[in-house]
Amino acid sequence: MPAPLSFSFCTCDVFTERRFGGNPLAVVLDGDALSDAQMQAVAREFNFSETVFVLPPSDPGHGARLRIFTPMRELPFAGHPTVGTAFVLASLAPERHRADRIVLEEGIGPVSVELERHDGQLKRCAFSAPRLPQRGPPAPRRDELAAMLGLTASQVLDSAEFWSAGVSYLVVPLASVEALQRCRLDLTVWAGLLAGHEYKHVYPVAQAGAAWRVRMFAPDAGVAEDPATGSAAAAFAGWLAEYAPQAARRSEYTLLQGEEIGRPSRIDLQIDRDGERIAAVRVAGASVMVTRGTLLV
Repeated sequence: MPAPLSFSFCTCDVFTERRFGGNPLAVVLDGDALSDAQMQAVAREFNFSETVFVLPPSDPGHGARLRIFTPMRELPFAGHPTVGTAFVLASLAPERHRADRIVLEEGIGPVSVELERHDGQLKRCAFSAPRLPQRGPPAPRRDELAAMLGLTASQVLDSAEFWSAGVSYLVVPLASVEALQRCRLDLTVWAGLLAGHEYKHVYPVAQAGAAWRVRMFAPDAGVAEDPATGSAAAAFAGWLAEYAPQAARRSEYTLLQGEEIGRPSRIDLQIDRDGERIAAVRVAGASVMVTRGTLLV
């Protein structure tokens, strides 16, 4: 039996300032020698919502090329892997990433990430959504959504819509935080409504004072519930601009996720408008390193 190949990796928690909160991410730092099948097997082994493999960039002016895998498939783009990988690269090689911006090559295209430092310490990473939010086809009826989430129809508001900013989500606004906490995805109803649909990820939301509480279910990607979802925040910006706009040209929202599964997370969302049109969406958050080690494949 041949000796296994070894690869450096680390894990970090994303969209949190504390270890063991936020969304865990595995980053394999020298993954260009791995095949597609090996990458998928490694992602299943870590069993996080996403695992990132860092490869040399095609443009030498960019920071890295990323391949992002869930336990079941590869993704063209994802938010918490973008934020977390930018944090890892800037933390492990600060002399190379001294600038206040890094460009990561993902399946969707180049993604620009700002590196926010305070007193020389990296505090937050913020990516600009590679695609502006787009509304999708009509959503299922309110009673169908309620059945899918284990709620009554009165707990689901009328403005449920499909939105995408690179990854597609069904945004389901709820009447209260209590309703959000009670959500339990019925997989049978979900399969009947969305299994053959482009928009399979379910994103229930509820206003909580000045913030928004959110959850995200993605059974098709092998993720029962995600603790923090940056690509969903970017898509949600379209819904917020439509149904909860702020008067200022630049609007800022705080999204709180992961409370129900014991991994509290905070995502900072910024929306720039040009008249009635969304001009830019920015998703930001902190990260913290958790482990470093060697992967044998």
